[in-house]
Amino acid sequence: MQVFFYVISFGFLVFALYLFCHVRRKIEYYRQLEKSLDTIVDGLSKLDPNSPEEEFFQKILDIAMEVVPKATKGSVSRITPSGDWVFVASRGHIVDLFGKRFPSRYLFRAGKDPLEVDFLDYDRGLFPDDMWKFFEKTLRGTRKSLVVGIFSGDEFVGNIALDSPYFGFSELSKKILKSLGNLTSTYLLMRKTLTNEQQLQKIMSTIFTLLLLFRKPISAEEFLKEALQKIVEASNVFTGGIVFEGDIPVFHMGMEKIPEFDFGKSREETEKIEKLEKEGAHYIIVNLKDENIPSYHMVFLSNENIAPSFFGVLNTFAEVVSLYLREYHLHQKYRELALKDPLTEAYSRHYFNEWIFSHMAWLRRNQKKSILVIMDVDGLKMINDTYGHLMGDKALIEFVKVLKRTIRESDLVFRYGGDEFLLVLVDSTKENAAGVLKRVEENLKNVDLPFNIEFSVGYEEIDGFIPIERVLSRADDLLYKNKFKKRGGSE
Repeated sequence: MQVFFYVISFGFLVFALYLFCHVRRKIEYYRQLEKSLDTIVDGLSKLDPNSPEEEFFQKILDIAMEVVPKATKGSVSRITPSGDWVFVASRGHIVDLFGKRFPSRYLFRAGKDPLEVDFLDYDRGLFPDDMWKFFEKTLRGTRKSLVVGIFSGDEFVGNIALDSPYFGFSELSKKILKSLGNLTSTYLLMRKTLTNEQQLQKIMSTIFTLLLLFRKPISAEEFLKEALQKIVEASNVFTGGIVFEGDIPVFHMGMEKIPEFDFGKSREETEKIEKLEKEGAHYIIVNLKDENIPSYHMVFLSNENIAPSFFGVLNTFAEVVSLYLREYHLHQKYRELALKDPLTEAYSRHYFNEWIFSHMAWLRRNQKKSILVIMDVDGLKMINDTYGHLMGDKALIEFVKVLKRTIRESDLVFRYGGDEFLLVLVDSTKENAAGVLKRVEENLKNVDLPFNIEFSVGYEEIDGFIPIERVLSRADDLLYKNKFKKRGGSE
């Protein structure tokens, strides 16, 4: 029997180590991704949309090399109207590539997803000798290049290429370069459609000021609200608009009545920008579709038909807004990982201390009450001494799993100390709390462990006015009274 428990304990140790390393890797991944997106946003927010094309491409290249640290050289090349292949930005090469021209038939055409390429593995017979020698010298020391295509609509324009002395690029680098490539492509489409159209120039400048909002600690809904307002105000075309999360309107302006829209089509079937005429009014729908973010739709109202030239601007607008939503979503995931206890995946004490004050403000505004429950796992020291600390960890993990299965999605579980947990039952009563705790007791009986998990408890109302320290103190007193009673009235 003892050997069996050693085997089980060893298994839990391996699982705990795996879980710890997995969470650490995830936190680091999201931290790096968030930092890279911050760098992109900061760089683009300083860019003048009326700047010369070469200056724009050099800025894009500088940002790309900053967010892909393995890259030691880089270039941006494009096809000219005359059919040449010309480098419009260059950095880090022995020979400055800027302005170098070659026939466009020799240009490697990348797609919208970044691709790793070893250019020096190309069949040199495809190139003239002088061109091969030039690139052999230029790419000396390069093992891999990461290349993403630049497009104006569906038309291929050129490439962003990053060169590295290492053997490959991370998935994180590819994800970041793809976002940068998308923004570059939408900018070029905007340049193509904005010729001599001052009104669209004004709107485009407004779109780029949205990047400054990335510095504000605001929610996705608040960002979308401000984005909608800015575009409507900058435009002589739109008279109002609505923001939807899924099918639910969360904000509207300039509209007496909110019409119904069918957003039921799958994301793959939905165009990013849609045009719709309904009851004599003209609508433009911007579908913000990304597999990693909630489904949002921005609907703009106009009393006149929308010119096709407007769609390039709205594509850029959609890309900027999508970038914010992706960054916000990643930030939330990073915070959730960072503010959770890695063993039990309950929220941490640090997060409780941060969250509780905003929750109390919500209770005051809505004249509601929640219940704060303090729970202490009984006999954890005895479990550790008898079965080992890994089995004690297993007991805590199973305890939190049962809590999460028993409570509502809106309720929260926090690990407050070693064997002490807080449960916040949102918009609830003491009577409801008693029923929840009874169900927790029953559900714990079904846990498959060689001992029973039991707990002591105390709970008190939170109304948003009584200081949380006093609420915690009252609940803590009730917890120890419950412990005292369970021990038969003796310490």
